[in-house]
Amino acid sequence: MVLWRIFYTGRRSEVEQNKGVNADISVRLRSLVLGASYGFTLSLFAATVVAASIAYDEGKASERFYALLGGFVIVFIAPWIGRYCSTRTTIQVLGGVAGLVVAFVSALYLQQGWGAVNFAWSFLPEWASGPSDNLVAQILAVTLPVLGATLWIAAVQKRGLLSLLLGALVGCGAIALVATGSRGASLGLLVAGGMVGYGWLREAALNRRFQSRWLWLLDGAVWLSVVGAALVYVALVASPKLDAQLGLQDASALSRLDLWRSSLPLVADYYFTGSGLGTAVMVYATYAYLLHVPYLYHAHNFYLHLALEQGVVALLAWLGLVATTAIYTLGALRIAGRTMRIFLIGGLTGLCAFLVHSLFEAELFYSSLAAFVFFTPAALLWSASTAYEAALEGLQSTQFSSPLVGAGMIAGLMAPLLLAILVSGGTARWEANLGAVLQTQVELGTYQRPPWSFQDEVRRRLGAELKPAEEYFEAALALDPAQPTAHRRLGAIALAQGAFAQAKAHLLAAHAADPRDRATRQMLGEIYALEGDVDAAVQMWRGLDLSQGQLMVREWWYQAFGEPEQVEKLNNAIYAYQRLR
Repeated sequence: MVLWRIFYTGRRSEVEQNKGVNADISVRLRSLVLGASYGFTLSLFAATVVAASIAYDEGKASERFYALLGGFVIVFIAPWIGRYCSTRTTIQVLGGVAGLVVAFVSALYLQQGWGAVNFAWSFLPEWASGPSDNLVAQILAVTLPVLGATLWIAAVQKRGLLSLLLGALVGCGAIALVATGSRGASLGLLVAGGMVGYGWLREAALNRRFQSRWLWLLDGAVWLSVVGAALVYVALVASPKLDAQLGLQDASALSRLDLWRSSLPLVADYYFTGSGLGTAVMVYATYAYLLHVPYLYHAHNFYLHLALEQGVVALLAWLGLVATTAIYTLGALRIAGRTMRIFLIGGLTGLCAFLVHSLFEAELFYSSLAAFVFFTPAALLWSASTAYEAALEGLQSTQFSSPLVGAGMIAGLMAPLLLAILVSGGTARWEANLGAVLQTQVELGTYQRPPWSFQDEVRRRLGAELKPAEEYFEAALALDPAQPTAHRRLGAIALAQGAFAQAKAHLLAAHAADPRDRATRQMLGEIYALEGDVDAAVQMWRGLDLSQGQLMVREWWYQAFGEPEQVEKLNNAIYAYQRLR
């Protein structure tokens, strides 16, 4: 609420022309915030370039990079375009884009059930020939609020034919969204609608001059609800014990929770740089689920997927871009005319829906339409710039301050990296990050089926090529003897190379640092099994999701490259584990 007051320069133009103070303050703040949004975008772009350069598969990384590139360009030019567009033009263009997207995606999705017109889409890319439920839901959750705001404006202006057309599009989009069955999208729109309702109630209370204590109560109730929901979400992801305490039995929810928990150690492994664009599928298979074939293609959580492939710096830059976009828009919302206020509310609703839905899905970001994640930030920056120019037209003080835009840009560019360094835990994490990237490049850059059958085969035969990665891990341990990434990765390499005592020492240290890490527990259980300690192996495997045949894959490995005695001991532990399931 303080931000609204800081940016509140509209409807006081006479005062500003007489005194100029409030307008000058607002210009300075707007300039800093807009510059910071550019800086965060540049920081995110830089992290994307790094992630593309370190990926083990240059072809996939290039595809992902160019899929995202358009989004960066649009965010950069959106505020500039908005300054030179009228309110009518802005709403026509952005509302028209939202309408076309809703019409196209809804038609693509709904026609799958009809089956009669499938041939009509045969010329389109693969994603368009059969868009998934989650992809459609994420697109519609972002665009429907913008289209709904456009419909509202058309109805207010009594444009009957246009209102009928837009109403039909909104109806088709809503039907398609319901047909997807996406609970995340529904929750996102519900939360976004609640925030809009909160804003409306607060505005009504201010206009009726309610006593301040009632406003404080309203604000406190809303923000306590938001913080409480966030804490519950974090607690669920962080603590597997809560699954049983809360009685969670939904298989889909439990699998998502297990995936998110398995993602966290990988994010820590590639903390600064990410694993590289387009690498998540085999990074999950190789370093989390210990499978020799692809299993999960993305994190089903936009934030985790972004942090995994592009690093924590990229995640912080994205959050900074969203925050500065919201602040910039709230300032415009206070000074905009009625028509633009409706449109800005629609954009904020779409952004809020995306932020909530992204806690449960990453299909849009993973797809070839990844640039569309920038739709709402770009639309809001464009619309807000139009609103500022329209509301304060003619005032000399409304011009942006170029030095302050530049200062904000530098701050936004550096802040994600500095914050990531501040919370990283020291240079040991950087050394471990470099080792993890090199290991991934060597192992997954080489591993192909056929001719290779197992990733462990690469580790055994390319030991010399893995030495630089091991040296980085050793350097990390010299700085932090308990560094979990270094211990787990060195343990995995030693296990593949048959150095069981060394592997056990590293894996025990990794387990002590992070007792919940699934990869560490599976490998440590395997070592116990090879030692003939069936009870210890079963105890270590208990509670892990091994339903994808992980233990069978390990049995195949020892059958191909181990000793008969090792196969027998591993089988004994596997049978004991299966009896207790």
